[in-house]
Amino acid sequence: MMLRGLLFCIVVLTLFVSAASAGSFDCVKPPYGKPFAPINEDGAFQKVKEEGGVAYYNYTGPCKIGVYERLTPVIAYGVVGDKLYSRVMQTENDDIDIIRQVTTKLAGTPKTTEEGDWTVMRWNFPEKQIKMKLKYNNKTKATKSALYYEPLRPGQNKANPEDLDD
Repeated sequence: MMLRGLLFCIVVLTLFVSAASAGSFDCVKPPYGKPFAPINEDGAFQKVKEEGGVAYYNYTGPCKIGVYERLTPVIAYGVVGDKLYSRVMQTENDDIDIIRQVTTKLAGTPKTTEEGDWTVMRWNFPEKQIKMKLKYNNKTKATKSALYYEPLRPGQNKANPEDLDD
């Protein structure tokens, strides 16, 4: 009898874990280049706009990335051809020293340039086919950043996260 109860608990726990992880989305390490429909199986992504061949979505599910410990970012995920393409993020009142420390620790030393009021940092991860760009406004302390999957990158247009010039 006890064995049957234990077996029942294991089966219920396994079903619960399977159901909980089936539609889960890892916002820390998004599966760029993967089909979007299974990622949005639980409907946690809400479409906010479509521009230049990219559909942008807000993610309404649970998400805990490091930037939430310091700021309240605005984050949108881009989808191209029903595949997850990018994550675009904006923040206000950021700190360039913290940005440099955290990004270098997580992504390595960026190629950095100064473009007017902006400090621009770029990373390229060819083994993952991912590029990242972060722009920090030295006057307003605002940031704009994009991480995107290069094979899905649309032609040069305003909707391209690489531009980040709004």
